[in-house]
Amino acid sequence: MAAIHLIVGFMGFGKTTLAKKLEKELPAVRFTHDEFMRSLYGRNLPEPEFRSAAQKVDDLIWNLAAQVVAAGVDVVLDYGFWSKEDRRQAYEKASRLTGDIVFHQLNCNENTARKRVLERSRTDENELFIDENCFNLLLQNYEPITADEHYNVISHRQSEI
Repeated sequence: MAAIHLIVGFMGFGKTTLAKKLEKELPAVRFTHDEFMRSLYGRNLPEPEFRSAAQKVDDLIWNLAAQVVAAGVDVVLDYGFWSKEDRRQAYEKASRLTGDIVFHQLNCNENTARKRVLERSRTDENELFIDENCFNLLLQNYEPITADEHYNVISHRQSEI
């Protein structure tokens, strides 16, 4: 049975690095939400348009993931799944596709993550643009997985990947 691997962590925690590692090691097909957003909408989509665009990308990725899992191939979803509710919804969607669902929780120092994100925004034209104010605002929405969520979770330290 094909598995769905869901990568949990905030910006700069190393989610895409881990997702690429899993993609090779499992092997699996990786879907990175930010890559789709950049390819389709550019790196600095205004807030009023962002939510609608993100939902369209989300729908597209889940449709593609369903096809890949149906073909018997593992999938890695590199999203972030920042909140308990995001994870609940993702688990519900994934459970319609397979019984093998694994969350990968990434842990990283907040200051290290901030430095990485700000550096990427300054130097990499292919990255979504995030300034320090945006980083700090979004960080308030991040909730690591807690034991009461009762998922199959593998914890990773950023230094281990």
